[in-house]
Amino acid sequence: MQIVKLPAGEAPPPDTDCIRIQQRDDGRFLLEGSVLFRCGDVDSAESVSLVGGDTYASYDDAEAAGLAWADDHCVETLHVARSAGSEPLPDAA
Repeated sequence: MQIVKLPAGEAPPPDTDCIRIQQRDDGRFLLEGSVLFRCGDVDSAESVSLVGGDTYASYDDAEAAGLAWADDHCVETLHVARSAGSEPLPDAA
């Protein structure tokens, strides 16, 4: 899997496989993602999202969980977006 780490605060390009890591005010991290599931011999890809769930104690823990999730969905190129501090990430351009 090719991993494209975006600068802090930069939104991923539209229509790309991505995970978004948001730092909360309490210092923990939220993980969200949106990818096309392409495993095996499939005729068409299916959109899959990761929303809500557990928070992570560190950015590295959230990123590792997001990379594993994307790998489980056979992502070829993954964009990784992260917040700049606890400021929300902008919407995709």
